[in-house]
Amino acid sequence: MQHNILLVDDDPNIRSSMVAFLKDEGFSVRAVESGEEAIAIVRQGINQFSLGMIDFHMPGMNGPEVIKEIKAREPNLAILGFSGDDSVEAHNQSLDSGAVFFVEKDTANAKLLGIIHRLCREVEKRTKPVALFTENANRKLIESVDMVGISNALADTANLILRFASSKETVLIRGENGTGKEKVARGIHKHSPRALMPFIAVNCASIPETLIESELFGHEKGAFTGANRARVGFFQAANGGTIFLDEIGELPMHLQATLLRVLQEKTIMPVGSNIAKKIDFRLIAATNAPIESMIANKQFREDLFYRLNVLPINLKPLRERPEDIPYLAEIFIKRANQEERKNKILLEATVEEFKKMHWKGNVRELEHCIKHLVSASVGEYLDLSILKDRIYVANDTQKLSDINSIKAVRENEDKILITEALQKSKSISGAARQLGFSRSTLRDKMKKYGIETKQHIEGDEL
Repeated sequence: MQHNILLVDDDPNIRSSMVAFLKDEGFSVRAVESGEEAIAIVRQGINQFSLGMIDFHMPGMNGPEVIKEIKAREPNLAILGFSGDDSVEAHNQSLDSGAVFFVEKDTANAKLLGIIHRLCREVEKRTKPVALFTENANRKLIESVDMVGISNALADTANLILRFASSKETVLIRGENGTGKEKVARGIHKHSPRALMPFIAVNCASIPETLIESELFGHEKGAFTGANRARVGFFQAANGGTIFLDEIGELPMHLQATLLRVLQEKTIMPVGSNIAKKIDFRLIAATNAPIESMIANKQFREDLFYRLNVLPINLKPLRERPEDIPYLAEIFIKRANQEERKNKILLEATVEEFKKMHWKGNVRELEHCIKHLVSASVGEYLDLSILKDRIYVANDTQKLSDINSIKAVRENEDKILITEALQKSKSISGAARQLGFSRSTLRDKMKKYGIETKQHIEGDEL
């Protein structure tokens, strides 16, 4: 590769002789007489320089001031400071400003050339585009299920996807946020006999507890206030195909019993109906929750867990399969380049830094990180210094706190809805109809939230 050098010196004789010397050695040189002109060239971003050679003594801005300005705009640019004197002041100020070397102008050509070649080799290492193996058995297997990577862990997952696809049994996918649980579920569906039928994805955590029963199983016209027409639920919409319940650990306890019955009998009963409907579906569930601990704490039904966990798939976090990062990064940078109309180059050095990162958000976090870098970086390459202020969650305590906060907000919303329904309907039966609950479910919630009534006769006014 030919290296471009930015030479800054106010002495025309020095500029002329240095340009001739460097060009004879195969370098491309842009020579200017002032720091202001050099900064303007760097600001334009038209030329990609491997090295800057900046004189210490210049009228106007001196060498250290120019180095600081250039390094602020191009932190990865290697800079060689030089001067006609060998004072300690010139040496220290140049290095303190960001230069990696300082030499005297009368340094022997052979020594100077050795320093320049050394700096250019470092640039080549940093700016070497990533090279990926195209012929890889794992890669072909993983791509066959629309995933990206080469790791043995991901290849094992791909094998399970293909093996479980033909089965009718329930699959439970477990893994941290951002590991691709829905992608795995879609892969199973795509390779199953149900591939031409619907795939319905539902995030249980995103549906308010007061609505989740009617969302999953549908409701009849007039089942509750606002139910002006019958509505098909997610399970019925998935008839003949696959329903994917993400964040299954967030499903309320009273609906866990309902789901267990649905799985055993393959029938649903819409809210407001007393007629069971037969449906044909395949359930795939996913969670990042500690289900075993939830079972011990009576937060998740053990019998439902065993019914869901017939065919288990456990996804490893990205930090445990770093060999997949170059392949994911290549896909994400191509996508971001297209979206931003840019042409950023993915370097081996960048990928090596990515491999050292923890990636609490896994593949999703890597994708968002690359989008951010493509948008914010100046020049051809991704500027990792942009990430220095990036905040990472270091432990699960914050995650648990966030989950508890979300639950608290949801419970408060449910309490308000129930209280308002009781006040409007003046009876437990009427409130249950309005909310789409059974009377027993409403009573359980009233007890849970400490909602008291004057009377407890189901049909009487409160």
